[in-house]
Amino acid sequence: MNIPLKLYREGEANFYSTDLDYLERLGISYTRAPVFYNPRMKLNRDVTISLFSTLSLKTAADLMAASGVRAIRLVLEGGAEHVIANDSNYLAAYIMRKNVELNGLFREIKVKCSDARLEAERMSWEGERVDYIDLDPFGSPAPYIDSFLRAVRGGGVIGVTATDTPPLFGIYPDKLHRFYGIWGKKTPFHKEFGIRSLISFITRVAARLDLLATPILSYGREHYIRVFFRIRKSPSLSSHAIKTSLGWVECCNDSWITHKGLEIPERECSGMLMGPIWLEKISDPELIGKMDRSLSDELKVLLDQLSLESHGPPFYYVLDRICSRLKVRTPKINEVIVKLRERGFFSSRTHLEPLGVKTNASIKEVEEIIEELS
Repeated sequence: MNIPLKLYREGEANFYSTDLDYLERLGISYTRAPVFYNPRMKLNRDVTISLFSTLSLKTAADLMAASGVRAIRLVLEGGAEHVIANDSNYLAAYIMRKNVELNGLFREIKVKCSDARLEAERMSWEGERVDYIDLDPFGSPAPYIDSFLRAVRGGGVIGVTATDTPPLFGIYPDKLHRFYGIWGKKTPFHKEFGIRSLISFITRVAARLDLLATPILSYGREHYIRVFFRIRKSPSLSSHAIKTSLGWVECCNDSWITHKGLEIPERECSGMLMGPIWLEKISDPELIGKMDRSLSDELKVLLDQLSLESHGPPFYYVLDRICSRLKVRTPKINEVIVKLRERGFFSSRTHLEPLGVKTNASIKEVEEIIEELS
């Protein structure tokens, strides 16, 4: 069956990929497109471009590049001087070459057709490491992390997407443990738990390679979570980070208790002990403040929200859950935030839940404000 191509434009890039409207008329999912392109992931690429240009990075690799749109935008909008664009699909690699030529970037972008892990290992072995490498697979990034970390230059950045959110969110605890080495279950703050679980896994893999992986920007959106790490060679610092930044969390109804350190602590409530997860900051507010917000309105909204909540403590309260337990109406979230700030607490919304509140107030203090406003 012949699948026609369509000319798309995203950012400054013009490119051909599978005609998704045609696929839809045939009842075929976009995930089965011969040349993959998901327009819903534009924000994912916008964040990448903004971070790449803000950090003034120069070389990059997208080893699951499909149509090549991210690689092309890294050059046209991010200022990349050299990009390796690879895909294991021969047809995708062929179309990618056409797209590179279409945008006049045959000098800046090297197109390859190989297994992503093999290409990452080759880059490491031959000393062709890059300032930035992107890992955006179908499902879990776990099988690729070792190879991709080796392909990043010291001081460089890796951007990791995970679309296997059910295990990371604790919905499938057995798979969470098998893939990521973490014990957990679904909690009211499961989306942030998933982000912190992914960070924990990657920092532990990096430490095994004598690398320090520091999260600099993290967020969740629709069906995926995304974390960017700064990578440095340092056995001592990586060991220190593992000992001081990882720990455990107990979910106690709508609240939680955290315990720093890898040793299993004594439980303080009847909730399940979950971890080891990352308990330090998951985003750098200074970096977020510098990032270009002009690529899209959606990017601006996300970065503005991340800038606020990145100053807060781990996890968040979900107002409607608490109100359901208290059997009271749910007050307006902004009123709760104002009341918490009036009492001297940090408080902000979270981009992860419409009715989620990040604050250093206790559950009792949050309940008092809810009952006062209800």
